[in-house]
Amino acid sequence: ETAQKEAQEYILNDYGEEYTKKSTAKRKNNNAKVQDAHEAIRPTSVHRTPASVKGALSRDQYRLYKLIWERFVASQMAPAVMDTMTVDLVNGPIVFRANGSKIKFPGFMKVYVEGSDDNKEEKDAILPDLKEGDFVTTESIDPKQHFTQPPPRYSEARLVKTLEELGIGRPSTYAPTLDTIQRRGYVALENRRFIPTELGEIVIQLISEFFPEIINVEFTARMEKDLDEIEEGKENWVKVIDEFYKDFQVRLEIAEKEMEEIEIEDEPAGEDCEKCGNPMVIKMGRYGKFMACSNFPDCRNTKAILKEIGVTCPHCKEGQVVERKSKKRRVFYGCSQYPECEFVSWDKPVARPCPKCDRLLVEKKLKKGVQVQCTECDYKEEPQE
Repeated sequence: ETAQKEAQEYILNDYGEEYTKKSTAKRKNNNAKVQDAHEAIRPTSVHRTPASVKGALSRDQYRLYKLIWERFVASQMAPAVMDTMTVDLVNGPIVFRANGSKIKFPGFMKVYVEGSDDNKEEKDAILPDLKEGDFVTTESIDPKQHFTQPPPRYSEARLVKTLEELGIGRPSTYAPTLDTIQRRGYVALENRRFIPTELGEIVIQLISEFFPEIINVEFTARMEKDLDEIEEGKENWVKVIDEFYKDFQVRLEIAEKEMEEIEIEDEPAGEDCEKCGNPMVIKMGRYGKFMACSNFPDCRNTKAILKEIGVTCPHCKEGQVVERKSKKRRVFYGCSQYPECEFVSWDKPVARPCPKCDRLLVEKKLKKGVQVQCTECDYKEEPQE
């Protein structure tokens, strides 16, 4: 309440009364009541503006603080008012149509506008201020053929948001859930999107066939609701578990008899084992794919699969830079000669030296696209989508 009051005073003084929130009453969160005790991350004082603390922070610290401060202030401001518009541009017998929105009152957008996770820029286009009878000039015509697009793959943020909307899980379980589906090899994270693996699709297919009720999202939400009511003393735990297990036990017995044991076939690795000369194959393990000797168990030789990126190691000048994954499944880059060469980089190295100082160039991921930067000097290239 103290922070809300301070924010309202700040908004009133800096933006005007029309930007203040009319009501600051706390909303009851019915989906996840466990979160009620948690206060959102916010600045210790709204008067510690990003500009006032910038000199004491690193670049990344400043950007994170700016995001937190702007989001907090925006959450305490009046809503934005948008006019949804459909504009017909008449050119003789031809009519061009544009759909979009016009900002009637910016509200919280004066401070913060959230980015889109689903590439909805075209759908949510902001149109200029137009009125009937206006003449417009054609700057260019870019004909495009539009096809129906499938729903976008889940990013980590969008998956958490969906779980929250469906009432599945709690804030404490979101991170372990994301970690588990990757660690067990059900999905792979590519370009910040989850892509189902062959193993993941097989598991889903089998569970859908033998345990259709469990894979239903409503089952998980309902079970969590029942467990909450057990905690509050409104439900008897024996009754809840008994109702679930009666049907589950029958399905489990059927699955044990009828479910086929599926084995994912090994892929040829295209090289021979350096210990026994037999062909190496690619196998699926609990931590992802790896190479193993086809003569197992007589030969137990295994190797990690190294994905080269076409860059010679800038340190030892002999090995190749390869893509690796940390224990938390985060991609980083290192030398193929490890442990002899200990070169590592979180950013992807580029196969050409810096034109300014002849040192290593890397690709830095931005909010939209990537930018090639030097690791030593201030050389930067134009960001690419």
